[in-house]
Amino acid sequence: MKPQLIIEPVYQSETSKHRDKILKYCTGYGCDIGFGGDPITDSAIRIDFATPYAVTGKASVQLGGDCRNLKWFRNNVLDYVYSSHVLEDFPEDETVNVIREWIRVLKKGGKLILLLPDQQRYLAHCRKNNETPNEHHAIDHFSAKYICDVAAKISELSLVECNDDLGDYSFFAVFEKKIASTQESESHLINSLDMALKRLAERELELSKCEARLNFVHNHPLIRPFVWGRRMVQAVFGKSQNNR
Repeated sequence: MKPQLIIEPVYQSETSKHRDKILKYCTGYGCDIGFGGDPITDSAIRIDFATPYAVTGKASVQLGGDCRNLKWFRNNVLDYVYSSHVLEDFPEDETVNVIREWIRVLKKGGKLILLLPDQQRYLAHCRKNNETPNEHHAIDHFSAKYICDVAAKISELSLVECNDDLGDYSFFAVFEKKIASTQESESHLINSLDMALKRLAERELELSKCEARLNFVHNHPLIRPFVWGRRMVQAVFGKSQNNR
Protein backbone atom coordinates (compact mmCIF):
# COMPACT_ATOMS: atom_id res chain seq x y z
CA MET A 1 0.00 0.00 0.00
CA LYS A 2 1.34 3.44 -0.94
CA PRO A 3 2.04 5.52 2.21
CA GLN A 4 -0.07 8.67 2.61
CA LEU A 5 1.55 12.07 2.84
CA ILE A 6 1.12 13.56 6.32
CA ILE A 7 0.70 17.34 6.25
CA GLU A 8 1.28 19.32 9.41
CA PRO A 9 -1.63 21.58 10.47
CA VAL A 10 -1.21 25.24 9.53
CA TYR A 11 -3.68 26.68 12.05
CA GLN A 12 -6.33 25.62 14.56
CA SER A 13 -9.62 24.45 13.13
CA GLU A 14 -12.89 26.21 13.94
CA THR A 15 -14.31 22.78 14.77
CA SER A 16 -11.75 22.27 17.54
CA LYS A 17 -12.73 25.60 19.14
CA HIS A 18 -16.40 24.62 19.54
CA ARG A 19 -16.46 20.81 19.40
CA ASP A 20 -17.79 20.52 22.97
CA LYS A 21 -20.98 22.40 22.04
CA ILE A 22 -21.61 20.59 18.75
CA LEU A 23 -20.56 16.99 19.30
CA LYS A 24 -23.82 15.89 20.93
CA TYR A 25 -25.62 16.31 17.59
CA CYS A 26 -23.08 14.27 15.59
CA THR A 27 -24.18 10.76 16.53
CA GLY A 28 -24.71 7.73 14.32
CA TYR A 29 -23.58 7.51 10.71
CA GLY A 30 -22.66 10.87 9.22
CA CYS A 31 -20.19 13.02 7.32
CA ASP A 32 -18.06 16.13 7.78
CA ILE A 33 -18.06 18.39 4.71
CA GLY A 34 -14.91 20.50 4.29
CA PHE A 35 -13.19 19.06 7.38
CA GLY A 36 -9.76 20.39 6.43
CA GLY A 37 -7.86 17.67 8.29
CA ASP A 38 -9.77 17.84 11.59
CA PRO A 39 -13.13 15.99 11.42
CA ILE A 40 -15.83 16.57 14.02
CA THR A 41 -15.55 12.88 15.06
CA ASP A 42 -13.15 10.08 14.19
CA SER A 43 -16.03 8.10 12.65
CA ALA A 44 -17.36 10.90 10.40
CA ILE A 45 -16.93 10.34 6.65
CA ARG A 46 -14.37 12.97 5.63
CA ILE A 47 -15.34 15.03 2.55
CA ASP A 48 -13.25 17.83 1.04
CA PHE A 49 -11.41 18.81 -2.11
CA ALA A 50 -8.94 16.14 -3.16
CA THR A 51 -6.34 18.68 -2.01
CA PRO A 52 -8.01 20.86 0.68
CA TYR A 53 -7.09 24.54 0.75
CA ALA A 54 -7.44 24.56 4.55
CA VAL A 55 -5.00 22.44 6.56
CA THR A 56 -6.07 22.17 10.19
CA GLY A 57 -5.26 18.55 11.00
CA LYS A 58 -3.63 15.34 9.79
CA ALA A 59 -6.71 13.30 8.82
CA SER A 60 -6.80 12.43 5.12
CA VAL A 61 -9.60 13.01 2.61
CA GLN A 62 -11.87 9.99 2.07
CA LEU A 63 -14.24 11.47 -0.52
CA GLY A 64 -12.81 14.21 -2.69
CA GLY A 65 -14.95 16.42 -4.90
CA ASP A 66 -17.55 19.15 -5.14
CA CYS A 67 -19.79 19.17 -2.06
CA ARG A 68 -22.62 20.69 -4.08
CA ASN A 69 -23.15 17.18 -5.42
CA LEU A 70 -22.93 14.41 -2.80
CA LYS A 71 -22.89 11.81 -5.55
CA TRP A 72 -21.50 9.15 -3.23
CA PHE A 73 -24.74 8.88 -1.23
CA ARG A 74 -28.27 7.78 -1.96
CA ASN A 75 -31.25 9.64 -0.50
CA ASN A 76 -32.09 9.33 3.21
CA VAL A 77 -29.02 7.37 4.39
CA LEU A 78 -27.16 9.55 6.94
CA ASP A 79 -27.95 10.44 10.55
CA TYR A 80 -26.13 13.76 10.36
CA VAL A 81 -24.30 16.12 8.03
CA TYR A 82 -21.81 18.45 9.68
CA SER A 83 -19.95 21.29 8.00
CA SER A 84 -17.69 24.00 9.38
CA HIS A 85 -16.98 27.27 7.56
CA VAL A 86 -17.84 26.08 4.05
CA LEU A 87 -21.31 27.36 3.14
CA GLU A 88 -20.21 31.02 3.24
CA ASP A 89 -17.93 30.38 0.25
CA PHE A 90 -20.82 29.85 -2.18
CA PRO A 91 -22.65 32.69 -3.95
CA GLU A 92 -25.95 33.72 -2.41
CA ASP A 93 -27.99 32.24 -5.26
CA GLU A 94 -26.53 28.79 -4.49
CA THR A 95 -27.14 28.64 -0.73
CA VAL A 96 -30.61 27.07 -0.89
CA ASN A 97 -29.62 24.42 -3.43
CA VAL A 98 -26.47 23.46 -1.51
CA ILE A 99 -28.47 23.00 1.70
CA ARG A 100 -31.10 20.98 -0.17
CA GLU A 101 -28.40 18.69 -1.53
CA TRP A 102 -26.93 18.21 1.94
CA ILE A 103 -30.28 17.32 3.50
CA ARG A 104 -31.14 15.02 0.59
CA VAL A 105 -28.82 12.41 2.08
CA LEU A 106 -30.26 12.76 5.59
CA LYS A 107 -32.76 10.33 7.03
CA LYS A 108 -36.01 11.68 8.40
CA GLY A 109 -35.05 13.05 11.81
CA GLY A 110 -31.41 13.46 10.73
CA LYS A 111 -29.49 16.56 11.75
CA LEU A 112 -27.84 19.24 9.66
CA ILE A 113 -25.20 20.92 11.84
CA LEU A 114 -23.60 24.10 10.50
CA LEU A 115 -20.70 25.98 12.13
CA LEU A 116 -20.25 29.25 10.25
CA PRO A 117 -18.81 32.76 10.44
CA ASP A 118 -20.78 35.93 10.96
CA GLN A 119 -19.18 37.93 8.16
CA GLN A 120 -19.35 41.37 9.76
CA ARG A 121 -17.98 40.11 13.09
CA TYR A 122 -15.32 38.23 11.17
CA LEU A 123 -14.24 41.37 9.28
CA ALA A 124 -14.12 43.32 12.55
CA HIS A 125 -11.94 40.58 14.05
CA CYS A 126 -9.57 40.78 11.07
CA ARG A 127 -9.29 44.56 11.35
CA LYS A 128 -8.64 44.37 15.08
CA ASN A 129 -5.89 41.78 14.67
CA ASN A 130 -4.44 43.15 11.43
CA GLU A 131 -5.29 39.91 9.58
CA THR A 132 -6.18 39.45 5.92
CA PRO A 133 -9.82 38.31 5.54
CA ASN A 134 -10.56 35.05 3.75
CA GLU A 135 -11.07 35.95 0.09
CA HIS A 136 -13.37 32.96 -0.45
CA HIS A 137 -16.20 34.43 1.65
CA ALA A 138 -18.85 35.32 -0.91
CA ILE A 139 -21.72 36.92 1.06
CA ASP A 140 -21.24 40.22 2.87
CA HIS A 141 -24.34 39.81 5.08
CA PHE A 142 -23.70 36.16 5.96
CA SER A 143 -24.99 35.54 9.50
CA ALA A 144 -27.15 33.31 11.68
CA LYS A 145 -30.21 35.30 10.60
CA TYR A 146 -29.32 34.78 6.93
CA ILE A 147 -28.98 31.00 7.37
CA CYS A 148 -32.19 30.71 9.39
CA ASP A 149 -34.06 32.78 6.80
CA VAL A 150 -32.80 30.52 4.00
CA ALA A 151 -33.68 27.37 5.97
CA ALA A 152 -37.18 28.74 6.57
CA LYS A 153 -37.77 28.50 2.81
CA ILE A 154 -37.19 24.73 2.94
CA SER A 155 -40.21 22.95 4.38
CA GLU A 156 -38.14 19.83 5.11
CA LEU A 157 -36.17 21.66 7.81
CA SER A 158 -37.05 22.66 11.35
CA LEU A 159 -34.69 24.63 13.61
CA VAL A 160 -33.39 22.74 16.64
CA GLU A 161 -30.84 25.20 18.06
CA CYS A 162 -29.05 28.37 17.02
CA ASN A 163 -26.15 29.87 18.96
CA ASP A 164 -25.21 33.25 17.53
CA ASP A 165 -22.32 34.00 19.89
CA LEU A 166 -19.39 31.59 19.58
CA GLY A 167 -15.95 33.03 20.14
CA ASP A 168 -14.89 36.02 18.09
CA TYR A 169 -17.04 35.55 15.01
CA SER A 170 -18.66 32.10 14.70
CA PHE A 171 -22.19 30.79 15.16
CA PHE A 172 -23.79 27.39 14.80
CA ALA A 173 -27.24 26.28 13.73
CA VAL A 174 -28.77 22.81 13.97
CA PHE A 175 -31.72 21.73 11.82
CA GLU A 176 -33.74 18.53 11.71
CA LYS A 177 -35.07 16.96 8.55
CA LYS A 178 -38.81 16.32 8.40
CA ILE A 179 -41.20 15.21 5.67
CA ALA A 180 -41.39 17.69 2.80
CA SER A 181 -44.57 18.93 1.23
CA THR A 182 -45.39 17.84 -2.32
CA GLN A 183 -44.72 21.35 -3.60
CA GLU A 184 -41.30 21.48 -1.92
CA SER A 185 -40.38 18.04 -3.27
CA GLU A 186 -41.29 19.10 -6.80
CA SER A 187 -39.30 22.32 -6.42
CA HIS A 188 -36.28 20.37 -5.17
CA LEU A 189 -36.54 18.00 -8.13
CA ILE A 190 -36.67 20.89 -10.59
CA ASN A 191 -33.64 22.53 -8.97
CA SER A 192 -31.74 19.24 -9.00
CA LEU A 193 -32.53 18.78 -12.70
CA ASP A 194 -31.40 22.34 -13.43
CA MET A 195 -28.08 21.71 -11.66
CA ALA A 196 -27.63 18.39 -13.51
CA LEU A 197 -28.31 20.07 -16.88
CA LYS A 198 -25.84 22.82 -16.05
CA ARG A 199 -23.11 20.28 -15.24
CA LEU A 200 -23.94 18.33 -18.42
CA ALA A 201 -23.57 21.49 -20.49
CA GLU A 202 -20.20 22.18 -18.85
CA ARG A 203 -19.01 18.64 -19.66
CA GLU A 204 -20.20 18.94 -23.27
CA LEU A 205 -18.24 22.18 -23.58
CA GLU A 206 -15.12 20.46 -22.24
CA LEU A 207 -15.61 17.57 -24.67
CA SER A 208 -15.95 19.94 -27.60
CA LYS A 209 -12.72 21.68 -26.55
CA CYS A 210 -10.95 18.30 -26.36
CA GLU A 211 -12.27 17.37 -29.80
CA ALA A 212 -10.98 20.66 -31.22
CA ARG A 213 -7.54 20.02 -29.73
CA LEU A 214 -7.47 16.48 -31.17
CA ASN A 215 -8.45 17.74 -34.62
CA PHE A 216 -5.71 20.35 -34.45
CA VAL A 217 -3.10 17.70 -33.59
CA HIS A 218 -4.49 15.26 -36.18
CA ASN A 219 -4.22 17.84 -38.98
CA HIS A 220 -0.85 19.26 -37.95
CA PRO A 221 1.67 19.18 -40.84
CA LEU A 222 4.12 17.12 -38.80
CA ILE A 223 1.53 14.59 -37.67
CA ARG A 224 -0.65 14.21 -40.76
CA PRO A 225 1.88 12.09 -42.83
CA PHE A 226 2.13 9.54 -40.02
CA VAL A 227 -1.67 9.31 -39.80
CA TRP A 228 -2.02 8.68 -43.53
CA GLY A 229 0.87 6.19 -43.47
CA ARG A 230 -0.79 4.21 -40.70
CA ARG A 231 -4.07 4.13 -42.65
CA MET A 232 -2.30 2.81 -45.77
CA VAL A 233 -0.59 0.03 -43.80
CA GLN A 234 -3.89 -0.91 -42.19
CA ALA A 235 -5.60 -0.98 -45.61
CA VAL A 236 -2.90 -3.19 -47.19
CA PHE A 237 -2.72 -5.66 -44.35
CA GLY A 238 -6.49 -5.69 -44.01
CA LYS A 239 -6.89 -6.69 -47.68
CA SER A 240 -4.19 -9.39 -47.47
CA GLN A 241 -5.84 -10.93 -44.43
CA ASN A 242 -9.25 -10.92 -46.16
CA ASN A 243 -7.78 -12.78 -49.18
CA ARG A 244 -6.52 -15.71 -47.09
